[in-house]
Amino acid sequence: MISVFLRAMTILLVLLFCGCSGSNTNNRELQPGNKSVTHYSTSTELFMEYPPLVVGQEAKFLIHLTDLKDFKAVTQGTLRVEFKSDSGHTVRVGESKPARAGIFTPSVTFGSSGRFSMTMTLNGAQVSDSIIVGNIIVYASENEVPPADEESASPFIPFLKEQQWRIDFATAPVLKRSLQSSVPATGEIMAKAELCSKIVSPVAGLLLRKNNGRFPALGAFVKQGEVLFNISPSADAGGNIRRIKSEYLLAKAEYERVQRLFDKKAVAEKRFDEAKSDFESKQASYGSLIDQIRFTETGYSIVSPIDGFVESLSVSMGSHIDGGQELMTIINPRRLILRANVSAGKFEDANNSTDAAFRIEGYEKELRVSSLNGRKISVGSSLDGESRSVPVYFEFDNPQNKIKVGMYAEVSIKTGTRQESLSIPESAVVDEDAMQTAYVQIEGERFEKRILKTGISDGGFLQVLDGLKVGERVVTKGAYQVRLAALSPESAIGQGHVH
Repeated sequence: MISVFLRAMTILLVLLFCGCSGSNTNNRELQPGNKSVTHYSTSTELFMEYPPLVVGQEAKFLIHLTDLKDFKAVTQGTLRVEFKSDSGHTVRVGESKPARAGIFTPSVTFGSSGRFSMTMTLNGAQVSDSIIVGNIIVYASENEVPPADEESASPFIPFLKEQQWRIDFATAPVLKRSLQSSVPATGEIMAKAELCSKIVSPVAGLLLRKNNGRFPALGAFVKQGEVLFNISPSADAGGNIRRIKSEYLLAKAEYERVQRLFDKKAVAEKRFDEAKSDFESKQASYGSLIDQIRFTETGYSIVSPIDGFVESLSVSMGSHIDGGQELMTIINPRRLILRANVSAGKFEDANNSTDAAFRIEGYEKELRVSSLNGRKISVGSSLDGESRSVPVYFEFDNPQNKIKVGMYAEVSIKTGTRQESLSIPESAVVDEDAMQTAYVQIEGERFEKRILKTGISDGGFLQVLDGLKVGERVVTKGAYQVRLAALSPESAIGQGHVH
């Protein structure tokens, strides 16, 4: 019962959609024998209809012009149409503006028969274009006009220009493109370690703003060496600094001693590695301390070790702080890390890759690591037991700092070699009854549903193995409305072409 109700509602919506869309459109009907032309330039789409052309008889051309920037009707501009015969005779007509949105209706009477080449020139603030339509035939009399071609038995879907112009609509050509197979993964944007600095208090004391300056604000940009704030140390504050320095000097001396013994093969390699690791750790702590503080007469000034933005701030002016307490984090986002989590079953393919593409929140466009001066930098050495995935890390430039740390990403790790393949935008594919389909624009107002066999996807494009040919155009926006029009009774018999 529910399915019957839903089907009835769908049919009702289709009838409303198709019926309302055709209102107020001059009730034009394509008569038998009328010719139609669909032509794409780089900036406009022409869909033109005209009757058989006979010497001495006025013929009205119905010219639909669509601006390909947004697939909306051309609403302004002048149109000049020129017909030039093989003998050099020229006929010119024109209109100063569209008769109605998107439609010019020039009329012409030919004084001689034969073949004419037809060109159009559109000039306007919205769009300007020169269109080479091609050849048309003018007949000496009605008796010479050949009989109209029989309507194709194959059903088509009528979807008028006036309907297309009112919705979010677009088409794109079927082309051969260079595609590369990929492995899907989830991802996250991370800060690069050397461009991320945690500011830690070297001593206990009172946190004060810098001399004659403001306290740092979240999101503020700071320069390397810039004073962030001052610390008025507690009485025993110096002990922490002396301790860090002392630990560093002791570790340095021990490392140098063990290194001399190791060179003489007097100690095991394990002991040498331990001394080296301890020294590097103490050196990093002491180096970070030196980079972040300046000694003053009344205490210490904390300075930024890098250029960057204040990412987090865990204290406020006048706070009492402890030695070793984290105060803020500074991140320079000019270069970032993409962590891609690859499932264990796909890891071998991903491990041999050198490039990846990714989409992030708020961005429709797919980004490519290699296009952002990026590269693969490392692969995780262990499997995450919970997600059963292995991380693969890429680094890349972040122009204008538009990509933010912490964003999630849909990642395609590129594998294999590139191949020239027939392809269409992924947005052109419609899933219907567990089948991948696309709607092909046969001509300006006629469409056809095709069942596709598809392959790999890359950069927003999907490989087409069967169902389409090079040069055909598919609907990339508005496919659902075309699908509704396909349910209209007129489409089943391949007629109903009415404005």
